[in-house]
Amino acid sequence: MDIDWKVLPSLTSLRAFELTARSGSFASAARELNVTHAAIAQRVRSLETHLGAQLARRSGRTVVLTEAGKKLAQCLNDGFGTIAAGIRELQAEQTQAPLQVEATVHFSQAVILPKLHEFWEDCPDVQVSVMPSQDIEDIVSLGLDLAIRTAPTTPSWPGLKAEPLVESELIVIGAPSIVKDDMGPLDELPWIWSTGVKHEEEGMRAFGLDTRSIKNNDVGVPFLQFSLVRQGLGLAIAPEILVRDELRSGQLYQVPVASPLSVTYYAVTPLGTVPPRVRAFISWLRKAMEK
Repeated sequence: MDIDWKVLPSLTSLRAFELTARSGSFASAARELNVTHAAIAQRVRSLETHLGAQLARRSGRTVVLTEAGKKLAQCLNDGFGTIAAGIRELQAEQTQAPLQVEATVHFSQAVILPKLHEFWEDCPDVQVSVMPSQDIEDIVSLGLDLAIRTAPTTPSWPGLKAEPLVESELIVIGAPSIVKDDMGPLDELPWIWSTGVKHEEEGMRAFGLDTRSIKNNDVGVPFLQFSLVRQGLGLAIAPEILVRDELRSGQLYQVPVASPLSVTYYAVTPLGTVPPRVRAFISWLRKAMEK
């Protein structure tokens, strides 16, 4: 059924009348909508003028509906009831569906998964589905709710909204077996990075390293890089926030060289209103990253 919105009365007037009809008084409707008694009466009179029919008569402190008013009240009650039921159903579906988050493998392993139980302590009813990916995915076409991305400068991702979470320095890391006082020049040691990956090679160059001449012990599987570093097979460059716990535990050491570069992590969502559960996850993630 097509709806010609141009000929319909204002929804404000229809709501004012529906509440008046249901409660039996202008005063009760006014309290429900947090407006004045006079405002409700004016809305009902405006609706009567629009329709060309009297809908209600005062009877002392109450309001008595005319036959036309009773008919309209029933239609509005049915219509608004259907709308309310549809909204409740939609909200329930959104609550039950998993919150889908895309992030790199390293970020998923280092930040989200180890601390996810803390999010569930605050939001136990929100399911979370994490999609680890080394590629920049089209979260809109995939129907994802949120992506965690990094950029060294202010990003421009068309069709998406990005808000900063935290800034993290890029540092050089290695196993205790490599990071020693007599470890030697960095360009004479083995390294681990993904050949051809722009942001990794830019990070190497920022530290003054020539990726064409230094030894690379990468095995071609990006999510194993930190594991190779822990085994002492080479040094690597990483955002400090991703290896913070391993630095504290002594599994990894930071090479004492100044950081020439930092990256900012962003929470990326489709344009439009951010759903409450996504907003809650972003707020939790920001706090988790700041600890």
